[in-house]
Amino acid sequence: MINIMKFVSFGENLADLVRPLLINAYQMGSGYEKKEDGSVVTSVDRDVEKLIRSQINKTFPNHGILGEEFENERLGSDFIWVVDPIDGTRAFATGIPNFGCLISLCFEGKPILGIIEVPLAGLRAVGVIGHPTLVNGRKVNTKECIDLKDAVLSTCHPGALRERRNVLDTLREKTSWRFYDGGCVSYVSLVRGFLDICIDGNLDPYDFCALVPVVEGAGGKITDWSGKALDINSGSRIVASGTPLLHDSVLYHLSS
Repeated sequence: MINIMKFVSFGENLADLVRPLLINAYQMGSGYEKKEDGSVVTSVDRDVEKLIRSQINKTFPNHGILGEEFENERLGSDFIWVVDPIDGTRAFATGIPNFGCLISLCFEGKPILGIIEVPLAGLRAVGVIGHPTLVNGRKVNTKECIDLKDAVLSTCHPGALRERRNVLDTLREKTSWRFYDGGCVSYVSLVRGFLDICIDGNLDPYDFCALVPVVEGAGGKITDWSGKALDINSGSRIVASGTPLLHDSVLYHLSS
């Protein structure tokens, strides 16, 4: 039997350490560089991930770590911490206050704990398998939207999914209105009932593992574009909806 609450407490302690670092670094401003794959990284990304890794290695030395900025560690472990120190680095580096930190714990490949820390908004979403999602300690639920025409849609920038542009155009036309490039913040809005659908692509496990328990614990549904449950080995395209019925409608269009 897994004593998951000790991991929840540890994960929240990590978020407590990260929050002031991100706020101070954002206010001071941070330079950035481009990696070989064209993505952007700052020294703050690396410093935050180093801090998180050091705490994990000290407290749970047998656990694995999968992070964005450094080599993976002990991926053969049953427990693997999945870390994105700054989700939304481009926004962070250019002074746009739309970013967060993602911390997740997977057991045998399945996300069982997810924390979305949005420091500038003062929001923290905590999702735990089998428990209701909490935002700042209060239970939250997704909105009961079942029809695409009433739904508010959040997607990554259309240019990120050029090969499926026609599908996204259809969903944009069928939904009430749209929001772009919300990143992890959009998923916090989804579980708080402000958004109804989130669609993203070109993601890695550290981008989505933390989202899974958060969305599911608020009554929503999150899968890949074919409707399969997400785990640490899933592909790069994900979709989350506030209700299962709405999710089925979105999947119908994504698979067409």
